[in-house]
Amino acid sequence: MKASPSPETTNALTLARLRALTAVAETGTFSAAARSLGVSHSSVAQQVREVEQAHMVHLFDRVGGLLQATPLCRELCDIGHRMQEAERDAALILGRRTASGARRLRVGLGNAMPGIAIIGQFLAQHAGVSVTVQTGSHQFILAALLRREVDVAVLPDLPADARFRRAAVVRQEVVAIVGTQSPLVDLASVSLARLAQEPLIYRTQGSSTQKIIDRALRHAGLTPQPRLVADTRDAVYEAVAVGIGVGFMWRFGTHRNDAVRRIPISDLRSTSEEVVFAMADERNSLLDMFFHAAERFSAPDHASARSN
Repeated sequence: MKASPSPETTNALTLARLRALTAVAETGTFSAAARSLGVSHSSVAQQVREVEQAHMVHLFDRVGGLLQATPLCRELCDIGHRMQEAERDAALILGRRTASGARRLRVGLGNAMPGIAIIGQFLAQHAGVSVTVQTGSHQFILAALLRREVDVAVLPDLPADARFRRAAVVRQEVVAIVGTQSPLVDLASVSLARLAQEPLIYRTQGSSTQKIIDRALRHAGLTPQPRLVADTRDAVYEAVAVGIGVGFMWRFGTHRNDAVRRIPISDLRSTSEEVVFAMADERNSLLDMFFHAAERFSAPDHASARSN
């Protein structure tokens, strides 16, 4: 009669240990694997040793100072990859539910508008759905979508990329924003050369707005130094409102028009599309409903912003 496996053997091959095996196979050392997993060198070595001892197998050969996976280990790593993908899929499914079980969509926004307006239409049509919003720079939100930390995002100036399902919702341009006491407040448009004479407020690296302004200033041969550098659009808006200087934003970047005036920049003639996008391999009813709401959105809803 065949003996039953011991508890030690049965419990040896956990997802954590498979993850450790895979990391060692990919990096070639316990130390590099530990850094990629965020654990200690000894923890990774112990996990590998426990699997080898429990199942009486040999998983790595040392070749030229690196650990090379044996054929058996490579088979285990293939299974480990599939289990990790399943774990990510499970996390995505759970992430689409609130604690009460309601369906939830996670949305990343570079600008408050037009994303919030699209969310408003989405929620009006689907009252039983919850939405969480994450905001940040263009670079931050793009990275969050790629890491599957948000399900769908809205960003301007997004390059074509086969990884994404996308829908353009509005075409807009970067404008200067000035406070009501600014000497520029009554201008119909303003040049970069004139703006360079004013105290300027910039965004931090990773902002799509700042990238466009930096590129335009370089092309014009201008190198003004900012008075203030802010990490969020709201901070720029408030700094302009209290008179610190002149800032920049996408024309439809916010619904607010209480304390600043938008002024077109004569040197910037190109426009960019604001795009709703999600990973192309992500298909579910919540995403379909959000894209439908985006298709129903129209720029004329923000016509008042053009005159302020």
